[in-house]
Amino acid sequence: MAKPYSDAALEEEPFLAREEGTGQKWEGSRGLRSLPERLQRLSPHWVWACHAVLLTISFTFFALSFCSTASRMTDLEYTRRYSAWSPAASAVKYETQQFDLPPKAEGPYVGKGDDVDAAWDEISAIGDTMISREEMLKLGLDPDVSLAITDPRDGRPGYRVAFEVFHQLHCLNLIRQNVYKDHYAPLGGDTSAQPEHLQGHLNHCIDALRQFVMCQADVGVFSFTFPFNDGDPWPNYSTPHTCRNFDSIRRWAIDHIVPRGPDEPEH
Repeated sequence: MAKPYSDAALEEEPFLAREEGTGQKWEGSRGLRSLPERLQRLSPHWVWACHAVLLTISFTFFALSFCSTASRMTDLEYTRRYSAWSPAASAVKYETQQFDLPPKAEGPYVGKGDDVDAAWDEISAIGDTMISREEMLKLGLDPDVSLAITDPRDGRPGYRVAFEVFHQLHCLNLIRQNVYKDHYAPLGGDTSAQPEHLQGHLNHCIDALRQFVMCQADVGVFSFTFPFNDGDPWPNYSTPHTCRNFDSIRRWAIDHIVPRGPDEPEH
């Protein structure tokens, strides 16, 4: 005969619901003790050790972030550290530029004619500026043998100086004009000079550009492609370079041009 069914009393629990030898009830519904209860039972020394580790990690990341930010030099600081002194140092801005040198040279600076001449004049025919005696000494130049001038606008004394970049562009322009000497010699100018004078000028320019290129020692690389589909590799010179923004320097030079005084000798 089947036994009659009866509900167990709610307060009654099987013996497994009690921890042996403690008389405390086991939290069967939650399994292990909760995290706060576990932390309360930890030794205070462990708590302080965890705090110390977390504080050390936070301080380390803060120090690394601060050092990384402080180590980034501005364009002006970089220029002052790695370049000779220049009155136009504040105009230097660095940027990445993609060189544009296709297999067939073309563009506003290639060839001959009025438009090409105007393009070259815009980037190279820039006037000089003036610096003080103290700045001459900072450059390591002797003021006593240098061209001293007086600014005709305000009578301020100083020394006339020119920027290297415009001299280098002048040299490149002279070499370009000499390539098309038949066109430019009849027009006058440097290419119409006596052969020995022109040759001396060209030799000067070539060596000036050689020294500049070796000074810069561009370590950028270029690859090789097959643009003509003839099996012969051709250098791919259209590569990125870190450059100084030329327009910024040109603008500074134009803004600081010192006109030639009425009694100032030619140079």
